[in-house]
Amino acid sequence: MPEFYGKALKYFEMNKQKKLPKNFDPKTLTISHIGSRGEGISKLCTEFNYQEKNYNFFVPYTLPNELVIAKPKNLSSEGIRAELIEIKTPSSERVNPECKHFFKCGGCLLQHWNLKSYKNWKIEKISHPIRQISQEIEIKPIISSPIKSRRHAKFIAKKNKSKTIIGFNEYKRHYITEIDKCIILDKKLIKLIIDIEEAINELLEIGDTIYIHANLLDHGIDLLIDGLNDTSYKNLIRFNESIIKTNVIRLHRTRKDKTLDLLFVKEQASLTNTLYSSIIFPPPGSFLQATQNGENTIIENIIKALANINKRKFICELFAGCGTITLPLLSKNFKVNAYEINVESINAINLASKKQGFVNKISALPRNLKTYPLTSEELSKFDAIIIDPPRSGARDQFLNIAKSDVPIVISISCNINTFIRDAWILIENNYILKWVQPIDQFLFSPHIEIVCLFERNEAN
Repeated sequence: MPEFYGKALKYFEMNKQKKLPKNFDPKTLTISHIGSRGEGISKLCTEFNYQEKNYNFFVPYTLPNELVIAKPKNLSSEGIRAELIEIKTPSSERVNPECKHFFKCGGCLLQHWNLKSYKNWKIEKISHPIRQISQEIEIKPIISSPIKSRRHAKFIAKKNKSKTIIGFNEYKRHYITEIDKCIILDKKLIKLIIDIEEAINELLEIGDTIYIHANLLDHGIDLLIDGLNDTSYKNLIRFNESIIKTNVIRLHRTRKDKTLDLLFVKEQASLTNTLYSSIIFPPPGSFLQATQNGENTIIENIIKALANINKRKFICELFAGCGTITLPLLSKNFKVNAYEINVESINAINLASKKQGFVNKISALPRNLKTYPLTSEELSKFDAIIIDPPRSGARDQFLNIAKSDVPIVISISCNINTFIRDAWILIENNYILKWVQPIDQFLFSPHIEIVCLFERNEAN
């Protein structure tokens, strides 16, 4: 078992942090490298509680080889998190961030780094741990989504005494940065929060905080409001009248019992993938790939990986969501059994399949794959498996995949640590990791998506 495997599990565990005394002196630090979360890291021997120890200091908005002054804030088992006070010696790789909200908004962390170094870091972020488990692996060039292409966002709105602020949390803080421009989000999402500010302000009471989930679809924005307290019918009617004037095509709110309340709908919400002639009908608040470019890159790599399977073309898709991969596969004459815990997402797949004449090619069923994974016997009838688990991975499901005799496994992941854990299960059970495609959909953040191909080693 590679050394990195054990290290990955440590990152997977949450570390409790405790605040350091306010009189803790600022430290002069030399940043050695950028860590997996996008923060600059420096090691320094520091006295705390009358004991000297070498601590890792984590300082956001810094770069390798910079000399900085930082104020220690919190202590965890990983080290000390600190706040940048001053850059004494800036890096030659430092650039001026394009966004005026950078350094406050927590949506981005690395706009101050030149693109070449930033991309190299993202590649190294995945390539180093992957090489620990497979030396011969082909790591393809990274594919980056364009700026202003992000099609979904989760905004926070809070009403203060003076006004309602809509935006994103500051980095590692609960204060909200008000957003009126963004180089990441599609401009239609920015226009939305400007358009709805007055309506939200009238709806909320002082001190109220709500979460606004916005998905940009074909004909407008699908909106889900979470955390809205019970309010008068009159207020909701007035709110609806204001929202209808915007680019919102459908509006839901989440009730206290977690059920959804439809407030209004202009038309059936749909999302078209023109490249693959597929139409998806996502339920409110659905998970979508962050960008159309990223989604297409994932699908293109999946189809390439499936090019040599037998004529049955029988695919098992695990954690299928609302069908953004399923429908393009059906349009390419694959037969798919799709599994997903969310019943509304399964209904969306079945609706889209029916409208496009794919009912004979699809079986979409609700199933909790975390507690009730598909068994090796159930899996063995398929020609290939596609699995796109949540960030926590799918250890139990991978254990069952490893026991099957399915020749091809395509894994999609947004968490390198849980991917390494789950990939090692396949590798230990006679699967070979052939290639990895990195995709940067979350520009200037530490996050990176990967699509990977495993093939069963028939020689053994």
